Amino acid sequence: MIQIAATDTAPALTLRPWSDEDIPALVRAHVDPDMRRWLLRHIDNEEQARAALANQRADWAAGTRFTFAVVADGEDEPISTVSIRRLAKEPEVAEIGYWTVADARGKSVATRAAEAVLAWAEVRWSDDPVTRVNLIHTLGNNASCRVAIKLGFALAEELPAYPPKFPQPGHLHVRRTAN
Repeated sequence: MIQIAATDTAPALTLRPWSDEDIPALVRAHVDPDMRRWLLRHIDNEEQARAALANQRADWAAGTRFTFAVVADGEDEPISTVSIRRLAKEPEVAEIGYWTVADARGKSVATRAAEAVLAWAEVRWSDDPVTRVNLIHTLGNNASCRVAIKLGFALAEELPAYPPKFPQPGHLHVRRTAN
């Protein structure tokens, strides 16, 4: 678990692995049209949510990807997620991603949670550090672009669409690490 202190304008946050109790919240989050517009994979029902959580647990156990549910202080239901993974073909590079439910957008939830996960990963990988972290989002997802910039990621390039996996063009943001 990762704890993030409250600010003058935002509540404290807890980052933890997703659990089966979060399945209804995960399905509800993916109903949002903006989520469906920007995410590559959608969760349409509880069966898909269960499968996604099973994959997350396997990734945690293998140490290949770490996905956190973000919960605001005093709440039970996750309002965001952040995941980080090392790239198999480039182990010195990690990739971070996130989403936030509609009611929590514009409150620095993704920025604060992603910064905490980046710090967590730096400690976790201290014996074999990454030199670069990538953040990729679909072109036009201005909210994700703003989060990337707030996190200190520089726009490295505009990515072309690569159907079917990436049907729309995107931005690749990069943040070099101190290591």
